[in-house]
Amino acid sequence: MKRFFVFAALTIISSVLFASKFTITPPKQELVLKPGENKTISITVDNMDDSILHLKIYPTDWLVNSDNEISHFPASSLKNSCSGWFYINPQEFNINGKTSQEVRISVQTPTEVFGDYWSMLYFESTPYMPDENSMILLNTRIGSAIYVTIAGTTTKNGDIIGLDFDKKENKVKAVFENTGNVHVRVKGFLQIFKEDKMVYEKTVDEKLSLPESKTNIYFPVETELQKGEYLIKVNLDYSGSENLEGEKRITIN
Repeated sequence: MKRFFVFAALTIISSVLFASKFTITPPKQELVLKPGENKTISITVDNMDDSILHLKIYPTDWLVNSDNEISHFPASSLKNSCSGWFYINPQEFNINGKTSQEVRISVQTPTEVFGDYWSMLYFESTPYMPDENSMILLNTRIGSAIYVTIAGTTTKNGDIIGLDFDKKENKVKAVFENTGNVHVRVKGFLQIFKEDKMVYEKTVDEKLSLPESKTNIYFPVETELQKGEYLIKVNLDYSGSENLEGEKRITIN
């Protein structure tokens, strides 16, 4: 019995003959449209492989949690979805090896909309002519995020609603709340003071924050804080009317 399982495992591994290699450009598009407006955009698919690929394109809805981890949902199931606004041409096609294909997406906004909407267009590949001896095929899919902001209807607001220092993880966490109706990208810097002298400074890359959501901004503290009293100051920039500032005093025992 043991020999059978080993043989079966080797058979399955040897049958994995296909893993497609392609790219899409651009990986995201941010559109500003009026209610009822139509706009056509394009995405280029580059087949990096020698073999012919079969591709199909379909939209899905998505959200990110406070740590920017993405979750997917059926198309047109979320209130801020624009998945139903697309006409994709071509929606399914074959692409020869080492060639490119332009895909055109017509975006038609409804008349009664305001604020921000988003969707993900997935490009999924399968082999055009799979080997008849192949038992397992590895499909590849790549997503292109599409944001549609309705011109003249957006409000950009936000606030810092939490600030804490995790002694175990040695990092500062600021919680940004997006209280507006448009997506923003939040970046910022941290400063730590002891007796009015700055002892540490850190800048972090931007994070996506969707409307009506909370986003955790983590600042690793890459130095050892000695025993004593410290003042933590955080500055967040979300391209709003002004930067947000927060501060908190901590004690290291």
